[in-house]
Amino acid sequence: MSDTSRTTTDHHSRIGKTSSASSQQQPAPPPPPPPAPSFIFRGHDAPIHSLEFFASNTFLATGDETGWICVWDIWKRRPVCKWHAHKTGSVLALKVIPIRQDDFSTRSRPTTTAQSDSGKSSSSRKRVKAEMEAQQDPRVYIVSHGRDNEIHFWDINSVLLESVRRPGSVGIVNLSDSGKGSQTVVPILSLPVNALNFCKMAILPVDNDEPLASLTTSTTATGTTETTAMRIGAGVLRRTHRHIYVAVPSPTTSSLIDVYDVTKPERTFAAVGPVDTTSSAKFQSSSNAIPSGSDKKWGSAMSIKLFLSGATNGEQGIAPAMDEGTLNMLVGYEDGSVTLFRDSTVASTAGTPAITNTTNTAMKSKRTMETVWSTKYHREPVLAVDVSNKAGFAISCGSDNVLVKYDLSSSLQGTPEVVKSALKANGMADGKIRSDEKVIALAGWDGRIRLFSSKTLKPLAVLKYHREGLYCLGFSEIKEQHDQKLKENKTPSLLASSNESVFAASFTTIPGTTTGTGDSIATGDNDDRVGGDDDNESSDESGSDSGSDSELEDALADRQRWSNRHWIAVGGKEQRISLWDIY
Repeated sequence: MSDTSRTTTDHHSRIGKTSSASSQQQPAPPPPPPPAPSFIFRGHDAPIHSLEFFASNTFLATGDETGWICVWDIWKRRPVCKWHAHKTGSVLALKVIPIRQDDFSTRSRPTTTAQSDSGKSSSSRKRVKAEMEAQQDPRVYIVSHGRDNEIHFWDINSVLLESVRRPGSVGIVNLSDSGKGSQTVVPILSLPVNALNFCKMAILPVDNDEPLASLTTSTTATGTTETTAMRIGAGVLRRTHRHIYVAVPSPTTSSLIDVYDVTKPERTFAAVGPVDTTSSAKFQSSSNAIPSGSDKKWGSAMSIKLFLSGATNGEQGIAPAMDEGTLNMLVGYEDGSVTLFRDSTVASTAGTPAITNTTNTAMKSKRTMETVWSTKYHREPVLAVDVSNKAGFAISCGSDNVLVKYDLSSSLQGTPEVVKSALKANGMADGKIRSDEKVIALAGWDGRIRLFSSKTLKPLAVLKYHREGLYCLGFSEIKEQHDQKLKENKTPSLLASSNESVFAASFTTIPGTTTGTGDSIATGDNDDRVGGDDDNESSDESGSDSGSDSELEDALADRQRWSNRHWIAVGGKEQRISLWDIY
């Protein structure tokens, strides 16, 4: 071999060794940054115990330990109003009951041929704006359950509508301020209940099949008896809903449940308990099944969920009147037991006109609930139970480290099929199933938010932001048309991957949402929003010029887009609410 060829060979050998060494020394790519909440809401001075999304996910209601309720406009990232709902106790639970909308917004207004082009344009713009306002109409009843042994029904729709119609950020309205010229709020109806064992109420509204009547809130005059006041409030609720069932622990025995229909008002089911020796239900042989008639000590009822079987639960659990189905109640107890009860009334009222007072009085003694099944997979108190939107399955979690899923579709007689998942930490204060039935979320005492696959209970992700315990969480409603749009556009979100193996590693932010980073903070102050919306408040008040109309249309369209975000909100001891945008 010549010297020239030997030199060339050595040179290539050195290059190959150098390349191999450099490839071995090349560091691995850094792991993706940990996820951060999209927004942090600060407006409470006490730990937060309950929260609820409503009005197509554009508003959030939160309640704290000192009895204050705050309503947030999520699109503005600002509080809209607050009031001291329970002056002598904390807010245990908040629920929002949607009010069915009139169909007047979908009717086209006739136009005359004598209108000019500008007139047609103005009329068309007003019609579009009216239709968009109707779509964003946030009319609801807000129901609060306090430690002062009261459940209140509130109507603050005028304040909510004002927030929708004014794109600019406005000051927070204190509805408890009794000063001159200030707005105050009084409950439509108040129901005295037992709240001594920290069990949160359960509510199930059933839509009214009659046309929506005009809403007029009547305040109680001085000297009016409590019974008369309840009847006045029930009359207001009856205009919009056929039934509104409320389940709470009995005032005499904390292990028993009373179910009220506040539209009557009456106690529909009294003293529903876990021990039912007259029940004919046959339990399957299982080490976790508790036989009917057992004398075991159940302890207090800790969590309740009302739902309908054989019917489609709509927005936030509200059911259509002609698809009422059978009333069911899932209860978690202090000893770790979970029991399913079912309306055993012979004369079912599903799909029939509302019962008259005379008939209802005759049937009142016949309204009973039977025990369908009872199991025990928890060693500690069951702090939360939830049922999927289509009543196909349920979950339970509690003070121990077990998440349990119950199959409700396979059997409503005997013990259900169960899937369990062992958690790495004890103490799950709240658990919810998302409306699309794909994701389960748990709020832990360790400040972690744990996400699971609803199908397999496989862990998907752990969201870390809070340093102290969490007490409550809530999902926004998932819309099917938005899911289809995401599939077509493949727009990434916080948890954009559908592959469970990479689910936890696919945290990203939605492109273009610079205000949605973890550094964004929404507070109760009146500081300017991005875009200078506060500068346009004066033009919003008139509502007559085309610029104001155009701005409102843009704001309503943007608000509609925001309602399609997949939010999860959590609150706890730190007096703040974190908002996350997840897949």
